[in-house]
Amino acid sequence: MRGMRQRTALDLGMAGAEIEQRRTRWSAGGVQVSPVLWADDRTHLAVRFGSAGWTVHLTAEVHHSGWAHLHVVSQAEAVRETRRVGSIEAFLAFLDDVVAGAARVSLRPAQLLAATCTTGWLDWIHGELWLLPDHLVRIRGGLLATMVTGFNGPELAAPDTHRTLAYDPDAIRSAHRTNKVLPLAEIAQARLHGGLTTSGMTLRMADGARHKLLWMSTEPARRVLSDRLPPLLGPRLTH
Repeated sequence: MRGMRQRTALDLGMAGAEIEQRRTRWSAGGVQVSPVLWADDRTHLAVRFGSAGWTVHLTAEVHHSGWAHLHVVSQAEAVRETRRVGSIEAFLAFLDDVVAGAARVSLRPAQLLAATCTTGWLDWIHGELWLLPDHLVRIRGGLLATMVTGFNGPELAAPDTHRTLAYDPDAIRSAHRTNKVLPLAEIAQARLHGGLTTSGMTLRMADGARHKLLWMSTEPARRVLSDRLPPLLGPRLTH
């Protein structure tokens, strides 16, 4: 249609050739890399990665339309992550990052506490707040999603939303300065508070660092944390 940009299909032949060239480098680091695996119709390819030191096995796929999928598999769980890659170079960079970070990845059970979480009154970009067995994790969302919330109302976390996450704390921290990975064992003091429209939590860590997490009061976060944290934090928590 006039006025709409056409996306150029990825040259998967070039992608396959580049992957084969990288196999030697990846293998030299102790990574087991499969040959390039092609679909019968040649519309997408895949490559598998594993290593004796990893807790997961990985399969990365890319379709000529530009959609890439990463399958993270452990003995008991499997997770699929999807993203759009705009070029062969972007997909290859994605593979390099996957291989470099795979040793840090584990599959962890998590509960979504809030989808409107910010890190303070001057942080306008919503993110997700997750409770893992031994960590609180805040992952920043995007500006577009926050703007849509402003126009259409918030998309809140559904009650009792549980998911298995491909958990890489270093990658989460480095992705954006407002992302948080907070070990529960290192919380020196925490306070939960509730308000008519906004609730939140302030934390002081054992190293003296202070953090603030805010979310809309209609989210399940305060209810879940009021139930789950007292046995873990004891007198370190006030609410």
